[in-house]
Amino acid sequence: MGGKILIVDEHRFCRVCSAILKIVGYEAETVTHLDNLPAGINLNDFGLIITSYPYGHYLLKEIKKKRIPKIIFSDHIDGNLINILRGIDNSYCMIKPLDYGRFKALVKEVLSGNPNIQRGYNIV
Repeated sequence: MGGKILIVDEHRFCRVCSAILKIVGYEAETVTHLDNLPAGINLNDFGLIITSYPYGHYLLKEIKKKRIPKIIFSDHIDGNLINILRGIDNSYCMIKPLDYGRFKALVKEVLSGNPNIQRGYNIV
């Protein structure tokens, strides 16, 4: 599994996630506007995609059946989010505020190809 990480979210959250990942040795490409996804970007080049709900709702629709692992952050869990997660394979939902230690551990597990979590969607 590739070690490239794509973060698609608001500018501040991209900066926070990138800084955390950099501390543990990962580099991430960031996109702060969904309508500005680079034309030549190949999502299959990434080993992990990070976004939030509802910000990344459009992106989640586009990548829901791709086997690329996804970490989705949300402020809360509701019926709409659960319905979206049910249709997204290989996804992990974390509730904000961000638990830095848990986030770093999950990224490491996912990129190592050995997540200690079941298939489908997971709330961690």
